[in-house]
Amino acid sequence: MPFEKVSISDLLDKALEDSTFKDEFHQIKSEYALIEQITSIRRGMKITQAELAKRANVSQQAISRLEKEKHLPKIDTLMRIVDGLGLKLTLAKR
Repeated sequence: MPFEKVSISDLLDKALEDSTFKDEFHQIKSEYALIEQITSIRRGMKITQAELAKRANVSQQAISRLEKEKHLPKIDTLMRIVDGLGLKLTLAKR
């Protein structure tokens, strides 16, 4: 029996019709964008996860879990990581 082709885009469009799903999707999308920025900045600074962990006073495993998108840290941990990169986290209206 052959597989049926499925368009992820079509599935997402249909799922986004549900307001609860849509709200959760946009929240998660923003979280992943922040994680990608943090990872990109660390790499751009050419510092290791271990070095960032030391600067932020968190474990290297915490940095790894964040970058692998396996765990979203508590806000205080996230703020230490941002501070360890010498950055300031600001909020902006969408």
